Amino acid sequence: MELREYVSLFLRWLWLIVLGALVAGASAFLISRSQTPIYKSTAVLLVSEGAADSNEYRSLLVGEQLAQSYVARLTNYEVLKQAIANLGLDMEPATLKAQTQVNLLSDTQLIELSVSHTNPQIASDLANEIPRVFAERNINQQLERFASSKSNLETEIAKIESELQTAESILESELQKGETDQILVEQANNNVLRLRDTHSSLVQSYENVRIAEASSLNTIVIDEAARPSNNPVSPRVISNTLLATAVGGMLAIGIVFLIEYLDDTIKNPLDIERETGLTPLGSIERMKINHAVDALVVATDPRSPTSEGFRHIRTNIQYISVDRPLRTLLVTSANMSEGKSTVSINLATSLAQSGKQVILVDADMRRPMLHRLLEVDGSRGLANLIIRGREDTSFLKGTLIANLRVLPAGRIPPNPAELLGSERMKEVIAWLEQQADYVIFDSPPLLAVTDGAVLSQVVDTTIMVASSQTHMPAFIAAAKKIAALESHIAGVILNKVNPRSNHGYYYYYRTEYRADRDDGDGNGRKTLKEIVQHALYFLNILH
Repeated sequence: MELREYVSLFLRWLWLIVLGALVAGASAFLISRSQTPIYKSTAVLLVSEGAADSNEYRSLLVGEQLAQSYVARLTNYEVLKQAIANLGLDMEPATLKAQTQVNLLSDTQLIELSVSHTNPQIASDLANEIPRVFAERNINQQLERFASSKSNLETEIAKIESELQTAESILESELQKGETDQILVEQANNNVLRLRDTHSSLVQSYENVRIAEASSLNTIVIDEAARPSNNPVSPRVISNTLLATAVGGMLAIGIVFLIEYLDDTIKNPLDIERETGLTPLGSIERMKINHAVDALVVATDPRSPTSEGFRHIRTNIQYISVDRPLRTLLVTSANMSEGKSTVSINLATSLAQSGKQVILVDADMRRPMLHRLLEVDGSRGLANLIIRGREDTSFLKGTLIANLRVLPAGRIPPNPAELLGSERMKEVIAWLEQQADYVIFDSPPLLAVTDGAVLSQVVDTTIMVASSQTHMPAFIAAAKKIAALESHIAGVILNKVNPRSNHGYYYYYRTEYRADRDDGDGNGRKTLKEIVQHALYFLNILH
C-alpha cells in the first residue's frame, strides 16, 4: 500500500478507531474511579555494622551484605505480627507482607520500606513500626550471644565478692585480738589480696565482654520516617484512561488492518488494474433506485456527478476505439446484482446524448430487465428475431431518450446459450450494426451461466462491471473466462462506489462539482474533509 491508500484507509475507518479509543478510555475511567484508592508511605532505613574493619572497602562490603540480609528479614512473619499487634490493627501478617515492599538502594546501606494501604495514616504507621519492631528483635537476638558469658562472670564475681567479705572479716578479727598471731595475720592478709586480685580480674573480664557486646551489635535505624500521603498510588485514573485510550485505538487499528487483510472485495480501480491488468474505465457512485426511473440518472439528472462519471466512461471508450473500431459492446459482470443493466442503460444514454445512434440489446434471456426499466413492450425481441429467421425493425422499441432504441429479450427460450452462439445470432448482430453507430448488449453474469462468454466471441469488445462488493477471486475468474476465449476486454467499470471513498478523477470531479453548486461549507470555504480529499487526489495524480 502507498501513502495515499493508508490515508484513505485511515479516513474510511476513522469512526471505528475513534470508537475503540473512546470505549476503552471510558471503560478504564469508570473502572478506575470505582476502585478503592491505595496510599503508599515509605520509610528510609540506615544499616550499620558493629565490628568496624580497618579496611574501609571491606567494611563497606560487609555493610551492604548485611543490608541485603535485612531486606529479606524485614518482612519476617513474627516482625509483621508484632507490628500489627503494637498498632492494634485487624489484619493478617500475610496480607501485610503482600502490601509491603522492601528495596535496597543501589551501592548504599540504605533500605526503602514501603507499605500500601487504603488508609494513608495506617500506611505511614506501619512503615515506621515495622523497622522499630525489627530493630528491637535484632538487638535481642544479638545480645543472646553474650548472655551466657556475662551470666557466668556475674556468678563468679558474686562468689568472689562473698569470699572476699569473709576473708576481710577474718583479717579484721585477727587484727583486733590483743595478742596477734603474726603468721595468721599474714595468711589472712595474703588471702584478701588474692581474692581482690581475682575480683578485679573478673570485673575486667566482665567489662571486656560488655565492650565486645556493644561494639559488635549491628543496628538499623530510621533515617527518614514515613509520612501519610495525600495522593493515592492506585488507581491512577488519568494514566489508566490515557493508556487505555491509546491501547483501544491501537487495537482498533489492528482490527482495521485485519478486516482489510481478510476483505478480498474490490476496493478501488487500482486493485483491478494491479490484479488483472485490465484498464479501469471509470467509477460510478452507488445510486438509490426505488423506482425504474431512478436508474435513468444520465437522462433525468445530467448534471449529477454520476452522469458525469458515465460521460467520463464514454470518453474512455471512444479513445479505445480510435485504432480499433468498437461498435458492438457487451456489458457483463461476474455475479448478479452488480448493476450491469443500470450501467448498460446509462452508458447507452450517454452515447446517445453525444449524437450517436445507439441500440441497447437485452441479451439476458433468463432474467430480462431492460424493458421494465425503459418501460417498453418486452413481449417480442431478440429471441424472436433469432428464431423467426428474418429481421424486423418493428422489434426495435423507441424510448423517450433521443437516438436510443432498445431491443428487448423477447420470449424467454429454453436454450439461451445455444441461441446466442448460433450463426443466426451473428446475422442479427450484423443487421443491428447497420441500424446504429453503437450496439450495446446487456448479458447475464459470467460465473452464473455461459451466455456472456458466448456473446464475447461475437462482439467487438467486452466491458466488465464490478461493484465494490465483488470478491476479487470471483472477478479474476470471470476475467479469465473471457481471456480464455481470446475475446477483447475494453476495461472495467467499478460500480456502486461509496461516495466517501477516493477514486481518482471521479472523486475529484464530484467534490469540484459540489463546490460549484453549494460553495463548500456555504461560506466560500472548503471543509477539512474536502481539503483531505483534494490532497488524496493530487497524490494520485503525482503517482
